[in-house]
Amino acid sequence: MIDANDAFIDRIDLDIGDWLLSGELADICGALSHLRLAEVPTADGGSVSLFNSHIIERFYEIRGLRFSTNPRTDSLNQSSALISGTVERPNWRYRPTTRQPGETERITFKTQLNLTRFLQAQRLHHRSRLDRPRLASNYVMAISPETSWYADEAPLLPATNVIIGPNKKYAFALKDSRSVQMQRYLNIAQDMLNNAMQGAFDGEGASAHLAPYFSLRAIEFYWEFDAESPIDFVASLRERVMQHGQVVSQDFYTFSNASLRTTHQSPCLTIQLTTKIKVKIYAKTTRRVRFEVTIKDDAINAVAGQRSQDSVDGIVSLIPALAQEAADRLTPLIQSITAAPPPAGRATSLQLMHLIIQNAQDRYVAEAIIAGLVSIGRVAPYGNDPMKNAIKGLKERGVLRSVRPRSSICVITDEYNDALVSLRRHR
Repeated sequence: MIDANDAFIDRIDLDIGDWLLSGELADICGALSHLRLAEVPTADGGSVSLFNSHIIERFYEIRGLRFSTNPRTDSLNQSSALISGTVERPNWRYRPTTRQPGETERITFKTQLNLTRFLQAQRLHHRSRLDRPRLASNYVMAISPETSWYADEAPLLPATNVIIGPNKKYAFALKDSRSVQMQRYLNIAQDMLNNAMQGAFDGEGASAHLAPYFSLRAIEFYWEFDAESPIDFVASLRERVMQHGQVVSQDFYTFSNASLRTTHQSPCLTIQLTTKIKVKIYAKTTRRVRFEVTIKDDAINAVAGQRSQDSVDGIVSLIPALAQEAADRLTPLIQSITAAPPPAGRATSLQLMHLIIQNAQDRYVAEAIIAGLVSIGRVAPYGNDPMKNAIKGLKERGVLRSVRPRSSICVITDEYNDALVSLRRHR
């Protein structure tokens, strides 16, 4: 049902470096201040600033040097570079390259990239066929607003990181594998940064040398599905998806465009499967629901073996295993959403409460179990939890079951599901 090969890649948190800086600190600071002059060409022949206008007088002030893109907005009303983040001093403990002869300082770019937006930014020939989409120019690292991105549907939150099919941009996104597209994006990003650094240090009394280092901090895969009423569909999933996570939260995917003819916001359900893997579900457009799986930090190490590489190829080689992990994590959730409703049970809500009270050590434990089942559809004892023995007894009597083998998260069994539904109605 969920195929890893069908996943798109959206956000990529990636450290790109290291740049070994040599010379007097005053000269290094002066050269780094020149980064404010770096520009990125747009598809229409214009240009946008790559960094903010920060001037560095002392080296510790590099923490104020940032990419000019604001990662919290989609910059719909202006052209912007397809990279955001900060410039930082690296943590030496995790660096494979020790301090080199003549090296005074070192910096790395802590970036946030977006592969979907990169694909969206490319201009195609007007007569480009759906089965053979062709670029109208070289690849660009800046996105400019367009009025033709959306036709029959629109994003609830105005955004550029949406590729809607079937159209030429969708065909272009599928023209090459995601690994090829990502490799192209990362190579261009690295070359762009290298050119900016070389331009900043050109003619100065200091120098910058690239020691290739890449560290993948987080990556987001997503799948999108058609829905007649996506907001209502997401709202209906709340109780079912809450059974799958260690921590589950809900906020709202907000929007402000009245022309979309929607009357309320989309719930945004976040399911924390582990401390480093989470799923988000929300209505992305007026006709589409998005399922996002984010894998970060130690989870990347556990799945792919390591998250630091010395080349773009090394980072791209991690993608198949991470995409499969994202698909494997999402599959049980999708299966529970699409599963047929359980057969009607014979137990009543009074019988359910009686069994819970019987197995609890005191009324407070019973109240906690009942509240958990009624409000979020699950209970999950951790460590020396007072509910632990009561939940064990309820599992032995067929009232509760684990959501998956060796999981501490327990939900009601089919036999008592109708009793729980009735209890919710009368709470």
